[in-house]
Amino acid sequence: MADLENMSLDENLAVRSARMRLLREFDDRLDAETIDSILSASWEHIDATARLKAHVPLLAERFARAQLWAVARMRGHHDGVPAVLFVDTHDAGRARMAKAMFIRRAGTKGFALSAGTDPNAALDGAVGAVMEEIGITTTDSFPKPYTQEILQAADVIVTFPDGAVVPIPDGAQHEHWDVRDPRERTPEELRAIREDLSARVDDLITRLGITP
Repeated sequence: MADLENMSLDENLAVRSARMRLLREFDDRLDAETIDSILSASWEHIDATARLKAHVPLLAERFARAQLWAVARMRGHHDGVPAVLFVDTHDAGRARMAKAMFIRRAGTKGFALSAGTDPNAALDGAVGAVMEEIGITTTDSFPKPYTQEILQAADVIVTFPDGAVVPIPDGAQHEHWDVRDPRERTPEELRAIREDLSARVDDLITRLGITP
């Protein structure tokens, strides 16, 4: 577990509450030691990189949940739902946009995560605005790194231009989408990027055999 003795009372309560939620969610697939270890590592990572410390409890729990999902899947607890990982440089543009679209359209019949090779940038407000235009909110996500566990657990890994090289595991389906970087684009350019991603996401959902 995270170092509770050196935490404030609020942080102490937050990490204990997160642990209880994760134990309830994963106790049929993972042991308490694994859950504690991953939560602790996730907390330490987010605490070291978060710009706003008040967000650490929520972000650490979300990061731990993704890691636990991946570990459980690697250990044979596969629910049969296709999982897609979108990887961009900062996890602040194309990957996050594509993930949000995939989740909205696939529903419970698909699973998606996004990650970055250098996740150190916040989502551009203009990107969030063009996503809001189609009724999709991206502000509840946050930049995060990919991990070997998540790479191994994904059925499909989608990468984009201008990102660092991602080690694709044997057996994983890899697609490279030639979509422009949305940084510093006009609203019209962002809408074109959004529509490009939208068409590609719809095509991927169809190829995965996911029906609404």
